[in-house]
Amino acid sequence: MANIRLAASAAALTLAAFAAPAFAQVSSAADCEYEGGEIFNVQGATVCLVQIRPEEYRDNEAYDGQQLGVNSCSGDVLNNGVFCKITLVPAPPKPVVAEPVELTDAVTEAVSEPVVVEMNDETN
Repeated sequence: MANIRLAASAAALTLAAFAAPAFAQVSSAADCEYEGGEIFNVQGATVCLVQIRPEEYRDNEAYDGQQLGVNSCSGDVLNNGVFCKITLVPAPPKPVVAEPVELTDAVTEAVSEPVVVEMNDETN
């Protein structure tokens, strides 16, 4: 009886390892954490850093006991193919800086002329 339970437990663990999706995709923070990745804020952008499974473990073979990581990277590959950086929420656009306006000659002359202010001595 103990052998049957042991065999059933081993079979259940094997099925659990192979039940993970073959090509896990990360498109949200929850997906990132589910695959063992971490969420970072990089200059206003939300990015996921997740491990890429080694090639020999991409065909549903038990990798880390939990099948964590992604098989292919839909973002930037880092550290010689070990990690994948996926941008989940892009950074907001930077504000546009207005270029200085060059003054024309007529405006420059009008501004450079001295201003004359006349004062009245009348007091009420």
